[in-house]
This record gives sequence, C-alpha cells and structure tokens, in this order.
Amino acid sequence: MEYIVILILFAAVLLFAAKYNVLKRQLKSIARQLGVGQPRLVTVALADDDLEAVALQINRLLEQIQQTMIDSNASSAVLKASIADISHDMKTPLTSVIGYLQLAVSECEDEKIREIIAICLERTRYCNTLINDFFELSVIELQGCAPKLERVDAAGIICEQILASAPVFEGKNIEPHFDDSDKTVTVFADRNMLNRVIQNLISNGVKYTSGDLSFCICRENDRIVITVSNPVNDDVDVEHIFDRFYTRDKSRGSGSGIGLYLCRQFVDAMGGSICAEVIEKIFFIKVKLRAA
Repeated sequence: MEYIVILILFAAVLLFAAKYNVLKRQLKSIARQLGVGQPRLVTVALADDDLEAVALQINRLLEQIQQTMIDSNASSAVLKASIADISHDMKTPLTSVIGYLQLAVSECEDEKIREIIAICLERTRYCNTLINDFFELSVIELQGCAPKLERVDAAGIICEQILASAPVFEGKNIEPHFDDSDKTVTVFADRNMLNRVIQNLISNGVKYTSGDLSFCICRENDRIVITVSNPVNDDVDVEHIFDRFYTRDKSRGSGSGIGLYLCRQFVDAMGGSICAEVIEKIFFIKVKLRAA
C-alpha cells in the first residue's frame, strides 16, 4: 500500500513538474513576442484557462495601446497641418508690415522716431523668421524632405547670404570673413535647402558670437566641407545643439531652437552630414556635402 501511495505522489510530482516547465516555456514565448519590434498580439499553445486569460488581457491592452497610437498620430498630423496653414497665412501680412516699416524708416526725418521704427522692424523680422521656421518644420514633419539635387556653387551661395545679411552684420558690429569668396566650389545639393542652411548658420552665429564670423570651404576626398565659426563665451552643448527646440540659453528668449534642427534635416536629406565642436572657445559648425 505504501508503494502505491509513493508511486501516486511521484507521478503527481512529475505531472506538476511537466506542467510547470510547459508554463515556463509559454511565459518565455509571450515575453519574446512582446519584446520583438512592434508589439503584436500574443498567442499561447497551451490549453490552460488561467494562461489563456492572461494572454487575453495582454492582447486587450495591446489593442488599446495601438488604437491610442493611431489616434495620437492622427491628432498630431492635424495639429502639424494646422500649424503649417496658420504659419502660411501669417507670412503675407508680416511681409507687408516689414515693407511698410522699411518705408517708414527711410522716410522718417525724426531721429528718435526712426530709431523706434527700426526696433519694431527688427522685431518684426524676427517674428517673420520664427514663422518661417515653424512653417518649414511642420511641412517637413508632414511631408518629409524631397531635395532636387543639382550642381550648385556652394561658395557663391555663401557670398550671396553674406551680402544679404550685411545690414544685420552692421547692426551687430560683426565682421564676416570669407577668404575663399573668389573660388567656385560646386556640390550636389538642393539650391533652396542649401540657401536655408547657410541662412540659419549665419543667424545662429549672429545670435551667439562674441566676435566676428568666419566662413571656410574646402575639399576632403569626395566631400566639400563648409565651416562656419565664431568665438563664444558660453558653454555649448554640441551633443544636443541640433535637437528640435534646443536653445543654448532659455532665459534670454533668443530663439525657437528650430534653425539648427532644420539645418540637420536639410543636410541629411541632401545626403550630407553636419556636426559641431568647440575648440579653445571657438565654435565650429561643419557641413559636408558630396563634391560635384
């Protein structure tokens, strides 16, 4: 009789151990299904009511998460489209305001009033830049970047943007230096995107330089390297400076933190690269594009 009891207990232990091992394998299978790429509905091979109930609850949670992500993406797309539309609608009246303020500055004979109008003009231009940045950001995130690559004279574009920024340089008492201005250096790039990149690099330099701005263009193997540099007094977080909405000093209200982020998006789209570094209080931003 004792042997029969022992055999029954032994069989029960074996049965329990087998079921435990099967359950453990099933739990590992569920963990693998949840841990690979995009979470998907889990399946179980064991006909166990408790395990099936757990799998059912997990799948319900996953379905709720997926639906929440779908709703969130849809809402985000609507918001970005709205930002793009609003930004576009604001550009035309702001352009008119800038034109009237420029006319008022040139026609006004009272020095004090002219200075006030000039300040208004500067702040209006700043608002216009922010609106353009938000418009470009929303369009990029909705549609992505689709560059039209062609042979572009990068040195010529730098010269054009330096000349276009002459009033800003004069107002900030900044001297631009570009020793390669007489060269023709061609790259494969989208002309509009490259123009925007140089504009944003100049804008960033004007905001944060503690001296003048220097421009350099050279060749490294099959790449053309465009470098914009300026002295700085503050520390620069070069690891995050191209992040969206990153600003070096939030207390100054110096910008939206979109300009350099857009630079990276445009340069990446053109098949290039962009990086930043600080060497002995000189801040460098380097853009590398394929030589043409």
